[in-house]
Amino acid sequence: MSVYPRIAGRLVRPTPGMLKLGAGLFALQAKALPLLPLERVLAALYHKEPDRVPVVHFLLGGARRLTGISYEEFSRNPDAAVEAYAAMTEMLGSDAYYNVIDLSVEAADFGQEMVYPSYSTAHPNYMNPLIKTPDDYNRLETFDPRTTPRMGMVIKVGRMLSRKAGIKYPVLGFCFGPLGVLAMMRGAQALFIDCVRFPEKVKVALDVITEVLIDFVRAQCDTGVDGVMLDTLFAAQSGISRDMWEEMEGKYARRIADEIRRWGALVTLHNCGNRPYFDLQIEYMRPDAISFADLPDDCDSMRELKEKYGGKVALVGFVHTHEICSKDAGEIMEVAREQIKALAPGGGFILAPGCEYPPNAEFLNAMAMTRAARIYGKYPIR
Repeated sequence: MSVYPRIAGRLVRPTPGMLKLGAGLFALQAKALPLLPLERVLAALYHKEPDRVPVVHFLLGGARRLTGISYEEFSRNPDAAVEAYAAMTEMLGSDAYYNVIDLSVEAADFGQEMVYPSYSTAHPNYMNPLIKTPDDYNRLETFDPRTTPRMGMVIKVGRMLSRKAGIKYPVLGFCFGPLGVLAMMRGAQALFIDCVRFPEKVKVALDVITEVLIDFVRAQCDTGVDGVMLDTLFAAQSGISRDMWEEMEGKYARRIADEIRRWGALVTLHNCGNRPYFDLQIEYMRPDAISFADLPDDCDSMRELKEKYGGKVALVGFVHTHEICSKDAGEIMEVAREQIKALAPGGGFILAPGCEYPPNAEFLNAMAMTRAARIYGKYPIR
């Protein structure tokens, strides 16, 4: 929000106790009046029942289609990105602004060569990785993310979205986890081999990256965003083992999460891997919410997920992207209805795709998710 006051140049935010109290008041208000998106999301995050289940679409670069800009312009022009996000939020009825450009933002500012397609997501030049050999890990140097092209753009977009949101919408920043950033500069397969063969060399780079990311989330928090989402992609069975994740990212991600929390902002996580390690991520980062695409590795059903983790963290998800691409609107509404039925009672649930909404997919299924939240997500859940 843009309404946080400043004292001695620093934003003053409500304490967790104040937010919890506010969430309870919003839940009471919801029994008689519809809530604003900010109120709805806050109630859900603090495990209260709002007027209905909130919905966010994680429609990133795809939002550019609503304003007619190219993908490259969305990726590099902050004014164009903000206009696209605002158009998407209003058209699709999303309950939050989020500031996610793509997963290459941080790597690009470390010096990774980028490719900017006109109609698809920006990505590293995979034929020319910045880190070509294990000896290259010590090439990375710290820098001020406020002065760089891509991270600097994200910071600017966060400030602009916070002003536009006012007191109506929550705003969420974003930061790729240190191991993910490194994978963008080395390649995931080569990085995982190096984690086994040359762990100390990898850790030299992770220390440098973490210092920059701490400064990056600090700068985002200072724009007025209400929280920052940390993407810990590899903390899943489809990524690396539990022990390796703890050693190669857990302790670094903890430092970043602690910085977000120190600035009074909400800590949220995103993990679209298969069978994510919820317990480890909660232990290391103590998040307020986790966005996910698959059941945790220690849960076999949505019911078990709700029972085991529903009281510890707000659940954000988890309509899978392959369903968005393969099912029609009626089928997506049924998927959403089943998730709402299992995960929404008692609050603590936000309906969303399990990962980025496919950038060139039709918007009908996004609209179906909004409709499902408004029809099936009314509290009390029936």
